[in-house]
Amino acid sequence: MMDMSKQMGDWLRALSSLDPSKGSEQLLNALASLQVPGVNMDALVASQRDNLEALNAANRAAMEGVKAVGEWQLKILQETIQGMTTAVGGLAKAGSPQQLMAAETELTKKAFETAVSKMRELAEIVAKANRQATDAIVNRVPASLDEIRDVLKLPPPPAA
Repeated sequence: MMDMSKQMGDWLRALSSLDPSKGSEQLLNALASLQVPGVNMDALVASQRDNLEALNAANRAAMEGVKAVGEWQLKILQETIQGMTTAVGGLAKAGSPQQLMAAETELTKKAFETAVSKMRELAEIVAKANRQATDAIVNRVPASLDEIRDVLKLPPPPAA
């Protein structure tokens, strides 16, 4: 059990150290070096920097979600092993077959209730990570499109 916990902890630490934004600056520098007639490259790079920052925020939120799920799974694994150890000890003390059946029934009921509760908890963790990841992008896209229109000096859209 300790070996599994250590491995899971090591994996979570490695996951936390990932930095998806490392290549962003190189990409922006390459974009800034382009010469496009009639396009304000400084403004375009600034716009794309904001886009990459939003994308990086979405990636961080997704990675935090993966990390939270991993931590949750480790916690559940530890609780399950501890619960099984306790349950097996309790079943060994049951006297008659009826007492054993009653204990097993109660144990099964508790296991089912716990499983449903843990599935809901996991769904909440995943939903929160998804919301945070998509919010970063959804909040950035309209502004990005307006900035691109301005940089390229496109006419405003027709009134609806």
